[in-house]
Amino acid sequence: MANANMEFSPIMFVIMGLAFVFISFFMGMMIHSAWMYEDSAKLPRNSRKAWVLCMAAGAGVTGWMFAYGYYVNF
Repeated sequence: MANANMEFSPIMFVIMGLAFVFISFFMGMMIHSAWMYEDSAKLPRNSRKAWVLCMAAGAGVTGWMFAYGYYVNF
């Protein structure tokens, strides 16, 4: 009965974590495709360095969206 009144449930944290990971991955994929195929002539297309940088950028953009969305609504 005490669990029914929880403001933050454990499953909510799991779902938010999975959503963050999936959105970050796809954001990184969009950044990678835009950067590798349009803007970058110096890096090869299968560069691990470019992949890591794009995935970090995707996580950063998604993190900003999650944080901004949280603080704007409260």
